[in-house]
Amino acid sequence: GTLYAIYLVNALARKLFSKAPPVWFSMVPELGTLVSFGKNPVNFLVDGRHKYGDIFTANILGKKMTFMTHPRMHKDFFMRMDTELSPREVYKFVIPVFRRGIVYDAESVIMSQQLKFVATG
Repeated sequence: GTLYAIYLVNALARKLFSKAPPVWFSMVPELGTLVSFGKNPVNFLVDGRHKYGDIFTANILGKKMTFMTHPRMHKDFFMRMDTELSPREVYKFVIPVFRRGIVYDAESVIMSQQLKFVATG
């Protein structure tokens, strides 16, 4: 009871006083939106965009994950300075997928070129 009351007050305060993206509410904060995300990630993103707009945050197993669901937001995200947002730290897990030397594992000059391509097409 008390845990959920604190969670609800925190969610309401964030919504009223924050410029952060809206947060997908979950009755079970520990699990968050894991079930709907795991069941069908595409429908999860479509539903999230419909409910909350082009950008929203969801709690998945205690991790806050923010989703940008419209391409017009990509440029702002990918062109941020590392002092504002350090994607190298966040995206270490994709190195095995894309291999060494690609985007976030590349040297700064090469990474910048690759990110410009990703942001502008």
